Amino acid sequence: MSDAAIDLFERHGVHGTTVDDIAHAAGISQRTFFRYYPTKEHALFVDDEGFGAVMRRTVAEIREGAPVVSALEAGWLLLFDDFDRRPEEHRRALRVRRLIQNEPSLLALALANDAEHADELTAAAVEAAGADADVLIARAVVAAVTTTIRLAFDEWARRAEEGTPSSARGIYLQLRRGLATYAAELGRPPSS
Repeated sequence: MSDAAIDLFERHGVHGTTVDDIAHAAGISQRTFFRYYPTKEHALFVDDEGFGAVMRRTVAEIREGAPVVSALEAGWLLLFDDFDRRPEEHRRALRVRRLIQNEPSLLALALANDAEHADELTAAAVEAAGADADVLIARAVVAAVTTTIRLAFDEWARRAEEGTPSSARGIYLQLRRGLATYAAELGRPPSS
């Protein structure tokens, strides 16, 4: 269903594609489509079991007291390793990314998905911290890591579009090293 949605969205746009079009292209009924997705836009965002499993494990580790950054990074590094090992997924990732960038309804859904994941991770961090929890700091930590992840993926995509193969994991680690240099400055009081 997701592949059919991608093909149709690329050819006709989201507004020019109906659920019936997607169902027909996938060889299923509309009723079957709606068992899996509430809207045609959702069909683009395949529930990747690998991501879901890593997300559940990351949330569990944070709730059990693992340092938030370490748990987040461990999960994302597993996903990056898996992505780097599966070049057959790279073309699909680029197609989905282009659609999200060009279709406001898809961008809105992608941002809503990201916000939902950030909320879940923040809640786990706050729960783990207990009475001493600082929700704003927890949200900032989650946002810092996820923004760095997004930057790494965006850079991977930019290089892939140029025909320069790269490792998503390698780009993330490069960004992390650069950020670590600047993070030391955050421990010092502002100069003004």
